[in-house]
Amino acid sequence: MPQMSLSDRDAAILHELLAAKLVDLRREISHTDSPRFRDTLYEVEGMLQRVIAQLPKEVMSSES
Repeated sequence: MPQMSLSDRDAAILHELLAAKLVDLRREISHTDSPRFRDTLYEVEGMLQRVIAQLPKEVMSSES
């Protein structure tokens, strides 16, 4: 499995960016009429959620 090292600050910024992208993606999913495109967006959503879940918990909880 590929791995990368991030500083706490970089991980926090990455988490913030990915969370914002998820919001945009969910909006896009709700507005698309194409079932194929919606399925693709759901795949991307799942991938983003998996990446966010792998970020350190302490970084995620300090995002205020």
